[in-house]
This record gives sequence, structure tokens and C-alpha cells, in this order.
Amino acid sequence: MTRFVAAIAAVFFIVLQASAAERAIDTLLPERIAPGFSMDGKVATYAPENLYKYIDGEAELYLPYGFEKAATARYAQSDGAYGIVASIFKMGSLLDAFGIYASYRGPEARLTGVGAEGFSDGSQLMFYQDRYFVRLEVSGAASGKADVFNAAAQRISRNLPAGRQRPGELEFLKVAGAFPLTDRYYASGLLGYSFFGRGLTSEVAIGRERAKIFVALFPSGEAACRGLDEYGNYLKAPGVSSAMAGAKKGVLLHAVDPLYKGIVLALSGRYIVGVAGLKDGREGDGTARMLIGRLPGE
Repeated sequence: MTRFVAAIAAVFFIVLQASAAERAIDTLLPERIAPGFSMDGKVATYAPENLYKYIDGEAELYLPYGFEKAATARYAQSDGAYGIVASIFKMGSLLDAFGIYASYRGPEARLTGVGAEGFSDGSQLMFYQDRYFVRLEVSGAASGKADVFNAAAQRISRNLPAGRQRPGELEFLKVAGAFPLTDRYYASGLLGYSFFGRGLTSEVAIGRERAKIFVALFPSGEAACRGLDEYGNYLKAPGVSSAMAGAKKGVLLHAVDPLYKGIVLALSGRYIVGVAGLKDGREGDGTARMLIGRLPGE
């Protein structure tokens, strides 16, 4: 009987954890967000079909990242003049939440200690945690107070699924010379090319040049081969198309890209890795090999 009771208790605990993780998004915004700041009005919620009503002009940025739901509310002091608008966006995955967050973060961002990563610039504070992206913006003033922003961010963070994990895919970009806070994830159109699909980029120093490293993420090796073939057809330079089409795993390929100048890239399983933006793509050979070495199973 004791084992039976223990098993039931374990199942009940798991169910409680799952329920907490799937709390309705409008309940994630507390009544009070910081000392002296209470909710002014009600929580508004949005779905993919009407997100444009809240962030017209930006909604299309969120949708490729698996956006599911959003909740927003304004918090104000007793006089109502100075306030904070808090918004929570539930994205498709941890990687998607990072992707939308990183699209706002610049390399000079001042990081905060909330969530998996966050930053503040005086008028706003943003962070991501689990599948959620949180955006706090000052209302009724030109800038906000750091202590109020931090208190609000920590209060919301406690309502989200626990954990400060960063997407494991970001490990692919950890090569020598990489600049901090330049890592990005694109849910589609990597490097501006539809045939590369989704993937990661960062900036890196190679000699005196500042280049862009990238890892295109494909669902299979066959899909990666097709992407590389399409890139070769896009370049249409003599000998380039055939080189791309005949590419073997790990073999470095060089080309001149109309947007990124010298480029080196390689096919490796279901990934395409490369370095772009060089005077001569061969200057990035060492970095490209490091990228290949960061991939799973390499």
C-alpha cells in the first residue's frame, strides 16, 4: 500500500507541475508588479490572428517564431501618471523565445540578472525565460527607474516556468573570436535567403576583419543538400553550381556572394556552416572548421 500511495503522490506531483507550467497567460501578470505599482485596468490577451491590433507593424516579426499567445497590462502609481506596460509573449520553444528577444538586443546592451538573459536601456527591460519573452516599457515618462524595472521583471519571472536555460543550439556559435551579444536565431530566411531556412548567426573577428558566422539548421541531410544546391544555382558563377551540387561532408567551399562578398561554407549532416563577409573566403577556413567541430556528432 505504501508503494501505491507513493506512486499516486508522484503522479499527482507531476500533474501539478504540468498544470503550473501551462497556466493561462493572463494569470502570469500579477496584480502588483513593484512597490507602489498596481494593475491599472484589466489584462488584454492576443492570439496570432489579432496580434496586429496590439503591435501593428511588428506582429509579422513574432509569427515565424511560433507565437501562440500574448498578455499585456499597464501598471501605475496612485496618481496614474507614471506607469509600466508589461507584456508576456508565449513563443513556440525556448529557441524561438531567444530568437525574438535577440532581435531587440544590441551588442552594447546592459544585461540584467533576470530570466535566461535580459537587458535594460532605461526606457524598457526585456528578457526571455523558458518559452516566454517578456517586455516592460515605461509609460507616461521618458525613462524608467532601474529598481522599479528590476522588481517588476523579477516578479513576473517568478510566475514563469523555472529555469535559466539557454538554447543548446547557441553552443554551435562558440568559436574563437566571436563577439559577445551578437548571437541571433532566425526562424526563417537565414542571411536573407529563403533556401537557407532557419538558423543561427554571430559576428566574429578574423584578423582585422569583422565577419558573420552562420549555422543553417535543416530537418535532414537531404534538405541541407537541397539548400546548398539552391545556393549554388543562385550564385550561377562558372563552376560554383557544380561544386555546391557535388559537395561532400566537411569539404570547404568558397564563393563570392553578391551580399556578403567572400564566403566559405561547408555541408555537415543536416547543417550548413559558414563564414561570410570576408575579402577572401579562404580567410575564414579555420573558423569554418571550428564551426563544424561544434556540431553534434562531429
